[in-house]
Amino acid sequence: MMNRALLTSVLVFAACKTAPEVVADVTPPSVPQEEFVVVTQNLTQVDIKYTGTVAAGSEAVTVEKAAWEFVVDGTVKRSGEHQLGLSATAGQTVQFALAESLTYVKDDEELKAMDTRGGSLLLAMRGTLFISVPVAAVGDQPAGTRTVELPFAKSKEVKTPRLPHLKLIEFEAGRFSENEVQAVFHVGVVNPNNFQISLTGLDYAVTLSGKEVAKGTLGAGDRVSQASTGVFDITATLNEETHGKDAAKIVKGLLIPYVLKSSLRTQLHSEDLESKGEIKLKASK
Repeated sequence: MMNRALLTSVLVFAACKTAPEVVADVTPPSVPQEEFVVVTQNLTQVDIKYTGTVAAGSEAVTVEKAAWEFVVDGTVKRSGEHQLGLSATAGQTVQFALAESLTYVKDDEELKAMDTRGGSLLLAMRGTLFISVPVAAVGDQPAGTRTVELPFAKSKEVKTPRLPHLKLIEFEAGRFSENEVQAVFHVGVVNPNNFQISLTGLDYAVTLSGKEVAKGTLGAGDRVSQASTGVFDITATLNEETHGKDAAKIVKGLLIPYVLKSSLRTQLHSEDLESKGEIKLKASK
């Protein structure tokens, strides 16, 4: 009986010794929410804002930094790092944000290619969050931290940028006297994009009856609204100051040849327009 009892005790002791150690479940940190917004867009750049939420899980965390890439149609256009230093206690969340002005068109040739292609572009922000998690002291090992790397990624589709264009909408002309005529040319800047564009300038030169009578620049710094046409008025005058004593003879002939040369300058792009025709005056009563 004693031997049997002793054997039973040994078996129980052995079973206790080999039983697996029970370890509490640990919930790792995660990124449960992400948002990627294109704040503004123009012919060459986008202003973006990427926001995300880090959930700390069952341990406190510090979101140390974010390494990111800006991607256009699968091609990395720019990369960088942001120091964050954001903390959250166990079970809590913390938000982080990345805001950047990014170039997605590098030159005029690429802009022209996009205009020809049309359609849309897929913009994306992707990268890795580097998160510090505290580690308790164990035996001779002092307390410290371990690093958890969490990937993030979010994309947004935008329309491909399109080139603006110049066109002569119409012109008006009137005789002010027997030797003076004034003409106003209405030149349109057509913006086919769903965002506004900024003009560097609209250069022009007007020739009436073989002589240049007006030259200058309009619209520097002006903006043309999305999907609209901005109209710029160019005024040209023929009189004795421009044509001398021939002015009266030209006005009396009722037909005044004109040449309007204009050049649109915007980000990375310029376009020329030349219009020729005749101003037809009504005979004086």
